[in-house]
Amino acid sequence: MSRDLRVGIDLRPLALESVSGVGLHVAQILDALGTRGVRFLGISDREIPRGRVPGEIPVVVRSGGGGRIRWEWNVLPAALRGIEPAPNLYHATWNHGIPRGLPFPSILTLHDLIPWKLPGAVPWPRPAILHQALYRRAVSSSASEAARIVVVSEATRADVAALLPGVASRTEVVSNALPPWFQPVGREAGAESRKRFADGGPYWLYLGGFDPRKGIDTLLGAIDEAFPDRSHAPDLVLAGSRNREAERAEALARALGVRVHFPGYIPDAELAAIFAGASLFIYPSRYEGFGIPLLFALASEVPCVVSDGGSLPEVAGDAGILFPAGDVAALARVLRRAAGDSEWLAAHAARGPARASQFRVEAMAERMLRAYERAMEGRARSS
Repeated sequence: MSRDLRVGIDLRPLALESVSGVGLHVAQILDALGTRGVRFLGISDREIPRGRVPGEIPVVVRSGGGGRIRWEWNVLPAALRGIEPAPNLYHATWNHGIPRGLPFPSILTLHDLIPWKLPGAVPWPRPAILHQALYRRAVSSSASEAARIVVVSEATRADVAALLPGVASRTEVVSNALPPWFQPVGREAGAESRKRFADGGPYWLYLGGFDPRKGIDTLLGAIDEAFPDRSHAPDLVLAGSRNREAERAEALARALGVRVHFPGYIPDAELAAIFAGASLFIYPSRYEGFGIPLLFALASEVPCVVSDGGSLPEVAGDAGILFPAGDVAALARVLRRAAGDSEWLAAHAARGPARASQFRVEAMAERMLRAYERAMEGRARSS
């Protein structure tokens, strides 16, 4: 099949104030597939900040709708059908958002099914029951409409098979990738970060979102249990966009007397330095569909302590030190050893760069392109 494809693509993740892992994944698709014969036409519910989308990609902006799912129901269908000439394919990049009955095939990326699998770990708007029902309806409908479904890990593929068995045969894994712009720097480059956060001493790092699923309470509880007098506990840096959950974590840290720094969102240009300064990366999430911050730590040769929640074991491989998700006592035991066994940590850290190199943009791009082509072929056979 010719790789000269014209693809409509949902760019809403790039319009957010802070770009998350989903937005990073979308940006990589635009960059990598744009050099492989794919011409994209973006669609969004708001303007996208300058520099996030290659200049040659046009973006259709249609506001309104009242929330993500309602925009997909009330605005997106007409916007897609109004594209002239019609695209060969539409890519819904953010877990749902495929209208019914489009005149061209669609592909859906499901990053995870956490709101379905673990609804209690999601900060739903009120009324929560209504929003859970809207979410399940949107995901089920979009998955049914999709000619092909892409997931970012084997863990998410297993969740699709369990929760949406009717579409499992159309699902394939296209893992997230380490972005080429992330270039690890030497330990000496982390000196400024160590000075900023720990008076030049060591610090342990978490970087990611703040919500109940992320397990920050597990981490703080484990620090409290592992170092009751705090004498051997390094400073802890919890980095990520500030929100109400971050404020709760800060209050808990104060109540426990744990030395914690909350620097907020870390821009891309500063990521390499903050990882270079860390002596340990801790990812205590109860469940992940992938876990992109883990790739940054692995590539930076920082030892990684991660939960066994969802995809994290398959991303970390033999470079990760695992503990059962949500188990405060187990994490405390790991952290006590980490504080006193540098050789153990170094052995795991040394495996990190090779592990991260298995998640290359080139491999992601080729797998995504094959998924596009299979979606086109599937529609051709059914028509």
